[in-house]
Amino acid sequence: MLDILIYSEHSSNRFQYVLDWIFKGVSTFQITHDVDLAIKYNGPIIFYTNKPIQQDALRIPDSGYLWRRKGDPVLPDLALVTFPIKNLDVDIFSFIFYSLARCEEYNKTDLDAWGRFKAENSVAFKNNYLQIPYVDLVKVRLFDYLKEKWPSFMVPLPIYKRQISYDIDVAWAYLYRSLPRHFYGICRDVLRRDFSSIHHRWQVLSGNEVDPYFSFSRLLTTHATLGDQPIFFWLMGDKSKIDRAVGLKSKAFKQLIRDVSSKYPIGLHPSMKSGSGFGWLQKEYNFLCSLAEKRIIHSRQHYLLLSMPDTYRNLIKIGVENDYSMGYASQCGFRAGTCFPYLWFDEQRDICTNLTIHPFQAMDVTFWVYGENTSEGILATLENIEKQCKSVGGTFTFIAHNSSFSGPGTWKAWEEIYFTFLKNSII
Repeated sequence: MLDILIYSEHSSNRFQYVLDWIFKGVSTFQITHDVDLAIKYNGPIIFYTNKPIQQDALRIPDSGYLWRRKGDPVLPDLALVTFPIKNLDVDIFSFIFYSLARCEEYNKTDLDAWGRFKAENSVAFKNNYLQIPYVDLVKVRLFDYLKEKWPSFMVPLPIYKRQISYDIDVAWAYLYRSLPRHFYGICRDVLRRDFSSIHHRWQVLSGNEVDPYFSFSRLLTTHATLGDQPIFFWLMGDKSKIDRAVGLKSKAFKQLIRDVSSKYPIGLHPSMKSGSGFGWLQKEYNFLCSLAEKRIIHSRQHYLLLSMPDTYRNLIKIGVENDYSMGYASQCGFRAGTCFPYLWFDEQRDICTNLTIHPFQAMDVTFWVYGENTSEGILATLENIEKQCKSVGGTFTFIAHNSSFSGPGTWKAWEEIYFTFLKNSII
């Protein structure tokens, strides 16, 4: 592959980060500040400047965003980036950095009820390109342009992948709950006149039925047949309104984690409580490591409670290497604009970290809690996401829950839809 020369009057960690992301595994590159050297270069060259260059040069305008100092209000003119992208007459380097580093999520106050950045407030949602891998498509267009000008510049399309993952918020619907929890659950069901749940609770507790949330045997068997590698994320918290894990200290829970982790990767599912203090996060991490008897390097936030930059900084502190929280609960799509894993850039500290972000594009509960809940509509959404990921050779990452297939609060049609998806490789 030909070396690529990039001319710019400036340099910064942000600029280096963007170029590393674009050209990693594709081509080597060099940055020069010598305009005369750049003009004389015979190979592929990109001019990142506002200065006039020869007419046929590949010039990307410099908005100044990648050189800004702390507190500088300069922003890339993101509204100028439209899709399908045809020309490179906007600052795509700043656009890429702004999207990957999630700069728009820092210091926000208009959050949802759980304190999360709203998908509806994102630039991608407002400009109607959240449903496409917009950053990946910018990179593809840049490669196409380089190939048009230098035909020997060839970039093969990466191989499309699918990554299934499971969030284990509650391993059992009825088993391993305390007497007060059973009492509360029965009273709730009586008030709702949900006598079916009362019946099933009794049947499970008496040993006549399998607990409806305990779907692990089927999941493990299905994935063994498919030959893929799902990741299981385990909630270790039971101390808040949404942290309601059960049986954490039981022998059955310990054995379940060891059985699953002997076959597939597992990760931590940090609780809401863990966001109130680093000590809680460290405690949950150590607990899971002790149960699994191995070091844990994967993580995904419970309820996708992701706060820039504290969440990622704390994960790095405890030794997590891969996070899978980059996506929205309320919308399917591409939160960071990419379906490829990438290194997280700490925008406030101006450094590229070793934490790898694995974006996801869709989650089971998004469909019946926030939006589409018909089989046809779900299929159409997932097929579109798969199509988008395949178009750039990325990874389609999907979140499911062990508790979504049957039992209290589940959507009855989902089980059939989901396992059909898996077997037909729709997702």
